[in-house]
Amino acid sequence: MNRRRLRALPTIADMAKAFGAVDAMFVRLADGWIHEIQGNAVFRNPADAKWYDIPEALAGWIALWERIAAHQSLDIDLAPLARLNARLRYGTPITPEDVAAGTAIITACKKAYRRMDIYDIGSLVKTQLIANELENRGLAAQTS
Repeated sequence: MNRRRLRALPTIADMAKAFGAVDAMFVRLADGWIHEIQGNAVFRNPADAKWYDIPEALAGWIALWERIAAHQSLDIDLAPLARLNARLRYGTPITPEDVAAGTAIITACKKAYRRMDIYDIGSLVKTQLIANELENRGLAAQTS
């Protein structure tokens, strides 16, 4: 007998887990608070009380959503989020409009996420985590 698994839509807890860190980051940015450690923009994630480098964390989040968007055939333009991230990485001042554009993209991602199968997305997250680890170890595929 071939049983098909029913699609499992995200719960409120799944939403909080998936978007909690990026939401916390953008609340601080929207409030005009950017902490800095050794010249790097950072935020304190309330979920684990650790400090994270904003450009590094946001770059990983963008890479994950590029993977999800490609897999799910989503029409979400992550370029404004990438531009905001570049500004933060290089210490260029950001504007409320930059933050609002990033927040709008995150809202679009949330709307899309609500309709996705969490098991399918979980697989993509694991793939992205592996890609991140390979990149951190300098083992990422070289492209010409």
